[in-house]
Amino acid sequence: MTIASYPHERRTGRERRSGLDRRRKQEPFEGPEKRSGKERRKGDRRSRRARIPIFIKLAIMSTLLICLVIAAISFSILRHQENQFTTQLMDFGKSLVRTAGNSAPDKILGEEDLALFQLVKDIAENDQVVFAAVTDHRRITRAHTLIEVVGKPYIRPEEVRLIEEGNQLRTSMIRYRGEDLLYFEMPVIYQKLRVGAVHLGVSQRKIIENLGEAKIFILILTLLMTALGILLSLGLSMYFTGPIRQLRESAKALGMGLFDYRIKTFRNDELGDLAYAFNRMAEDLELKEKIKDSFGRYVTPEIVDMILAKPNDEWRKGSKVEATVLFADIRGFTAIAENKDPQAVLDLLNDYLTRVTDAVIRHGGHLNKFAGDEAMAVFGAPLADVNHAEAAVKAALEIQRSVAESDAEGRKDHFRLRVGIGINSGEVVAGNLGSSKKMEYTVVGDNVNVAARLTSIAKGGEILITKRTYDAIRERDGLRMEERGMAPVKGRKQEITVYCVIPSEVEIHEGGEGAAAQG
Repeated sequence: MTIASYPHERRTGRERRSGLDRRRKQEPFEGPEKRSGKERRKGDRRSRRARIPIFIKLAIMSTLLICLVIAAISFSILRHQENQFTTQLMDFGKSLVRTAGNSAPDKILGEEDLALFQLVKDIAENDQVVFAAVTDHRRITRAHTLIEVVGKPYIRPEEVRLIEEGNQLRTSMIRYRGEDLLYFEMPVIYQKLRVGAVHLGVSQRKIIENLGEAKIFILILTLLMTALGILLSLGLSMYFTGPIRQLRESAKALGMGLFDYRIKTFRNDELGDLAYAFNRMAEDLELKEKIKDSFGRYVTPEIVDMILAKPNDEWRKGSKVEATVLFADIRGFTAIAENKDPQAVLDLLNDYLTRVTDAVIRHGGHLNKFAGDEAMAVFGAPLADVNHAEAAVKAALEIQRSVAESDAEGRKDHFRLRVGIGINSGEVVAGNLGSSKKMEYTVVGDNVNVAARLTSIAKGGEILITKRTYDAIRERDGLRMEERGMAPVKGRKQEITVYCVIPSEVEIHEGGEGAAAQG
């Protein structure tokens, strides 16, 4: 930021001097009011979307992940159990078929139908066996769980789906009376001759029932794990989003200028490191603001801002600017301060210089320095102001009025202040002057000397200006000026034309007749 780029706003002395006041004026960032039209439209579209807190997002993602994991595990368990139950059922069916096949040859050859019937009956006593049959070599049913089909040709089920075959035992899947059965077939061998066959149908109802019970158990377990997962995910989300929320509040507080805000955390992890770094940043900002505020009591805020804004030593470089210089000096101050209480003299000076400071700052000037009872102010630098001459004259009128008001109020010590003011406009050199250990921003040049010499000839209550200031004033409404002729200036061969600024009748009335008489 260059000197010319400072805004031309005029703030009160309290606003420009007090760091606390400046912080109070920093309002929280309002997106729709601060951003460009395109960014504002994006912000409006974003605001129309539903806002979901991050801890809810984390909880939902964690819950979905838990459900997905549980579902995958449950599916694997059910598949394993189904395969296990099926294998057990097939082993059971094979065992029954082999038992029947080993017991049937003698009974078939001996035409012991009653023994075959008893064999089939014993097999069918198991509730998982739906039917059992023994046929001879002509495929005539010799024994069956259904009495009505005994003696008839055996009809093999349709839609037989082969599962496995080996060791003369054939295992298939059939559809029987609306139910899927495991179907086992095994030939009956007698001395390497086939004399018949054993047929067995085993129900899978038990498997389905067991799987149903397993599904219910897994469902209940899933619900319990999901509920526990939701609680854990909420706790985990709060654990991680708590510091983030504190960081958000801290950022908002810093944006409002509350640099003493700190994040309270005792975490020893990355988020704790982030909170610690944030607190360090807040401490640095607070220290910077304190330095800026304290420094601003000795140097005006404009100079502080200029130093902080310009990189490296760029702020030290001088430049020529058009400005107006004002000097204000108390007439006869040595006599006033003689034989007076030193504290009373300091109180008088502080009150006077405060009034001068307030008047200068109120009109956009820069209070450059104090030298005892003399004050020097600059208008137009470092803050550029095309109306610097008019602003200086109005500030001088306010100084005289304010000093007259303090006299009118009356003091216990009956001090009567009379201030002489000299003002000159023109080109000056503005920059930082001093050594590497102590520097101050000031203006130098012949026009500064002229303003100082003009102050020395100004009487108490007078405001003297040069012709250059007179010509630089654009708005003369409300300003009364009269020419006082030529006046010599120490250090110059040629005399200069001097004008005196006359306070208006309102200012005379407000400031008191004493001030008007001196003017």
